Amino acid sequence: MTSPTPAQFRALHGDMGRWQAVDFDIYEHLVENQYAVGPKTPPEPFDQAAARRGPHPPSGFRPA
Repeated sequence: MTSPTPAQFRALHGDMGRWQAVDFDIYEHLVENQYAVGPKTPPEPFDQAAARRGPHPPSGFRPA
């Protein structure tokens, strides 16, 4: 069984002014789950900062 969306929950439970504390708790979890962030992607196997740099030093660089 899937959880209802927050909109479906509101439609089933009617006016929020008549809700009990448990209804607000359930609704809060539904809203949080709707916007939950998925797992992070694994880091890239190479250094992104180094990969963005070209083979030449920045302009204005003068070796000593």
